[in-house]
Amino acid sequence: MTSTFTTNKSIEKPANGDYVNDWNVPVNTDWNIIDQAFGGTTSLNVTGVSTTPVNLTIDSVNAALSYQSLLLTISGTLSNNVTYTIPSGVGGQWIVTNGTTGAFSVIIASLGGGTSYAPPQGYKTIIVSDGTNISAAINTPTVGGANTQVQFNSSGILTGSPGLTWDGTNLNANQIVSANNISSGGSISSGSSVSDLIGNVRNVPANNQTSGYTLAATDNGKFIDITTGGITVPSGVFSTGQSVTIYNDSSSSQTIYQGTSVTMYWVGTSITGNRSLAQRGLATIFCVGTNVFIATGGGLS
Repeated sequence: MTSTFTTNKSIEKPANGDYVNDWNVPVNTDWNIIDQAFGGTTSLNVTGVSTTPVNLTIDSVNAALSYQSLLLTISGTLSNNVTYTIPSGVGGQWIVTNGTTGAFSVIIASLGGGTSYAPPQGYKTIIVSDGTNISAAINTPTVGGANTQVQFNSSGILTGSPGLTWDGTNLNANQIVSANNISSGGSISSGSSVSDLIGNVRNVPANNQTSGYTLAATDNGKFIDITTGGITVPSGVFSTGQSVTIYNDSSSSQTIYQGTSVTMYWVGTSITGNRSLAQRGLATIFCVGTNVFIATGGGLS
């Protein structure tokens, strides 16, 4: 009678009548193979390997090219891509440690001709074979984008963008939009503009008015272009450090009214009350305390 062998690890199955009084030979060999499949290591070195693929074989236990081991440990310096193949029809799983260096890839393939897999350098990866195809046992997200690009979730896929990069020291973004505060312990630089809720911080946004107008909280940091009716500075609207600039865009004087419960000083004096802004005059109303303001500018009286 003739022994047969299992497909994946080539474990011997003695036929009836074989190994009479000598069964320890296949049994011990089979247990060695099983032990190798559970925890054995095949060490592979890519240094100097230029002819590929390199076929892993059904070999004696601990042989240099045995695929029967659970652990495939690959080391050395790559001078080209190196492919290791597992025999066609052989299924199973392996833990591959890619400890190689060099700007090339190690590839694990099946002689069955299906898909192959390139374990990443510096990692341990569990791979599986169905006898034809080789793949990672766990589908992990692949790195998206190009070198230095910051990864972000795009509909469940990791990707990158040239508009958001990190060079190890500096984070560069084409545009930053924040619904809350942005804080920095150093400087914030922009190649274009820096904007807040009212616009470009280098510009003073305009609020054009053609009749009497009472200042609102949203006017902080703006200038009011007024043609008639005057401006009222109200109580309970502005906080210390906030300011509004008023431009009299007319040929007659406009009044800046001191609202109820408001104290508005004429700059450099103890005089309070309404102020008159001459034609084409420009005045700033600056809040220095709760409902306390300083009025200053050209054409103010």
